[in-house]
Amino acid sequence: MALLLSMTGIGIGCAESGEERLMVEIRSVNNRYFKLSLRSPDCFAVFEPEIEKTLRERISRGTVNVSIRLESRGLPSAIRIQQDVLKGYWSQLQPLAKELKTKPPRLSELLTLPGVLSDESQSSTAAEEHLALLKQALTSALDEFEAFRCREGAAMQADLCKQQSLIIEKSKLVRETAPQVLQEYREKLLERINQILANSATQVTPAEVVREMSLFADKCDINEELARLASHFEQFEKYLSDQISQGRKIEFLLQEMFREINTVGSKANHAAIAHCVVEMKAALERMREVIQNVE
Repeated sequence: MALLLSMTGIGIGCAESGEERLMVEIRSVNNRYFKLSLRSPDCFAVFEPEIEKTLRERISRGTVNVSIRLESRGLPSAIRIQQDVLKGYWSQLQPLAKELKTKPPRLSELLTLPGVLSDESQSSTAAEEHLALLKQALTSALDEFEAFRCREGAAMQADLCKQQSLIIEKSKLVRETAPQVLQEYREKLLERINQILANSATQVTPAEVVREMSLFADKCDINEELARLASHFEQFEKYLSDQISQGRKIEFLLQEMFREINTVGSKANHAAIAHCVVEMKAALERMREVIQNVE
């Protein structure tokens, strides 16, 4: 089954255990590379490498914003004041304040000193419980996130196929029109030659006409470009039907298509072909805008 994923998505997952409830929210926008922005409680800082590893396994590129919230219902705060440490600071600062003839610091200011506050949620038991909740909520959020991206990707794929069909249709018209370019040039060339011969004694040999026609034919030959373009169409279909979203490869392929179409327009020297080239470039530009949001 073909798989095209949007780089824009959202997913929310929740997990509960006892009086604790953990919520993970994932949002992403397009980016050429993988970029993670993570907001989480301090007690989850130790899990950040594992969180990033899990995300990278399922997201290859995009700016990914992850928000983790932990709610505790009916539980006392896990933050504890270490009174012995606080008294130790105070007993040293009181005499020092008198010696320096200044006011001693307030107790609230001492709370920021190392060791005064401890977080009991950092215990090994609490950490294991938080990790279990995190895995459950993160997996749920990623599943919803991927489902959202699949829906968006399906819409993008339909649009890409529509534009691709237009380009193929116009390229066929170009191929059918190409022989007329040489025929019309031959008629114009003979018309000019007849005008020149009618007003002068100059003689033009058939060999000279053939040589002029050969030079023009080489100059406006677009068969090679059309052949490469057809090959790009086949490769495009393969990328769309791949089991892995191939947004970056399709982006490079569109650049190659544009190069061939641009060359066709510059070499063909024909109004009808030029009109087809404009239509193909417009469709290709719409495809390039879409593919910017595909993983």
